[in-house]
Amino acid sequence: MVAAVTGYWVLQPVLRDPLASDFTLVFIAVRIGTEHGWSHIYSLQLQHQHFSELRPGVFFNDGQRFIAPPPLAWVTLPLTGLGAAGAFYAWTAVSIGALVAAWWFGAPGGGLEKAVWLIGAIAWYPVLYALQYGQPALVVLLAVIACWRLAEDERPYLAGLALALGTSLKPQLVLAVPLVLLLGGRWRIAAAWFVAAGALAALSLLTLGSTGLDDYRSLLAEAQTLPNNRYFTWAYVLGPGALSYLAQAAILLAAAAGAYLNRRASTGRLLALGILAGAVGATYWHLQDFTILVGAAWLFWRDNPPAWQRIWMAVTAVTIELAWPLTPLPLLIATAVWLGFLVYPAKRAVPAPA
Repeated sequence: MVAAVTGYWVLQPVLRDPLASDFTLVFIAVRIGTEHGWSHIYSLQLQHQHFSELRPGVFFNDGQRFIAPPPLAWVTLPLTGLGAAGAFYAWTAVSIGALVAAWWFGAPGGGLEKAVWLIGAIAWYPVLYALQYGQPALVVLLAVIACWRLAEDERPYLAGLALALGTSLKPQLVLAVPLVLLLGGRWRIAAAWFVAAGALAALSLLTLGSTGLDDYRSLLAEAQTLPNNRYFTWAYVLGPGALSYLAQAAILLAAAAGAYLNRRASTGRLLALGILAGAVGATYWHLQDFTILVGAAWLFWRDNPPAWQRIWMAVTAVTIELAWPLTPLPLLIATAVWLGFLVYPAKRAVPAPA
């Protein structure tokens, strides 16, 4: 069953046209950086030029933009010598390796129970979608699990560094996590994240310069106007205006309050809370971004929630699996309720080092 689903949703499109993926845009950014200078990676003209060279005859639409932070291009630089298709396949191998590593360190249980978590993750549509499009979500997932594992081993500064590296690849997936960790009393992890993320941001700004930063702002402003980029957010219900932003701000405030209420809970619970807060309160989100909830599920399960909450987590997974036919409304409600479980303080206080 898993092989059939994977073959249909991933292998078929990938083998047919590996360049029809978001990773092609990362490859283009690297080519621009090495050929024209890293300050030009957000040049729309150069992106269009290289896109037309790689995919002649394919329309360069408003979704064909590289708008990820520069570190994503930097980490994929070693792969570009394989060519566009070869780099995509190599990145797919890296992503699968990241998923397996994250599962090994983060999935609860052992034996058959642990194996089921891996099978479920591989068969889940957002994960397959992320693999098909060469998204960095699985690498970010590994960074989050590494953060948790290092925190459990009482190495908070390394935990913060791991989280910062994941944030630098796709910030919206984990951007709420440092705030939750800080208000949850894990200030050492949050401080290390702040220093490392700040250093990466400063290096990015240094390489971009004023011209590159202006290009970046222009592309981000364009991206915010595209309905597709907010389809899986509360803008679907409340519209793209101020009301949706107020709702998303309220969600983050609730998560912040939940972090304080759960300051004696496990670090895993706080990380799950931060991940859910980012997903529910996002202003820019796609279906493949729900991949990060795999980590939230593992850490939430480890916190031994009541059976009915575990069942609700499974219901949430189904609403996301069927997001296209069901529309985003069921998953928005389901994830918001799951977030509510985590905001409410855990009954069992688990002392944890800061």
